Amino acid sequence: MFVYRSLLFVPGARSDRFGKAVAAGADAVIIDLEDAVLPADKSQARTDTLAWLGAWRGRHLGLRINSPRTAFGCADLAALAASPAAARADFLMVPKTETAVDLEIVAEAFGRQMPLIAIIESGRALFNAAEIAKQASGGVLFGGVDYSASLGADVSDWDAMLTARGTIAAACAAAGAPAYDVPYLDTKDADGLAAMTRKAKAMGFSGRACIHPDQVHAVNTAYSPTEAELEDARAILAAMGAAGGGVALHKGKMIDRPVILAAERVIASARPV
Repeated sequence: MFVYRSLLFVPGARSDRFGKAVAAGADAVIIDLEDAVLPADKSQARTDTLAWLGAWRGRHLGLRINSPRTAFGCADLAALAASPAAARADFLMVPKTETAVDLEIVAEAFGRQMPLIAIIESGRALFNAAEIAKQASGGVLFGGVDYSASLGADVSDWDAMLTARGTIAAACAAAGAPAYDVPYLDTKDADGLAAMTRKAKAMGFSGRACIHPDQVHAVNTAYSPTEAELEDARAILAAMGAAGGGVALHKGKMIDRPVILAAERVIASARPV
């Protein structure tokens, strides 16, 4: 399973922007057939997206379909199942996932093996987070905007969203799936984006979605280890190796299994910003 630091959304109705999005430096690009496309434009957006995918030869591109609980979602799945071009996508993102059954329906209707990223966007979905995370082979995205609206809460208030983030992070950890944070809505607030991304990372989130190319670098930076962190992780693993399985110390502290796992995660997460 590839774990992404940044996932950049691009509207499915703007095929002229697909190439620009791919070149923005995000770990993955998601062509959005759901929220970013007006109902009257969904059929054309689907057609244009599949045509563009037919010529696509890159990696790490996903599609956000409409909810399988809607007619638009059913039309998406029927079109994707019938199109060879759909196989060029690396994953499908499933919005409004309420239960694990939603993901089963998408997987069976699509007719091919494809990683699925579920979006948890409601109280009901959060209640079912553990089961959803088990079924979400590509991970879980916190759909904080819709979730906060359903509660009458403020998505920009960290404390108001703390329970939801903690529940999703724990469910994904138990399932061995990555958790991705909600996009930061203020595209002009680079400092706020960086600060909230660091908080989400500290909670156990593996990456976050972006709604503007200018957000990508800050998110990639926040989810990439510094040189000092990499050196420390390498030193921990070296000390453990030198101990030959015995007791090892690093900077005066005993190295135990959680410390080793944390060091391995740091090294595995290193990639160009």
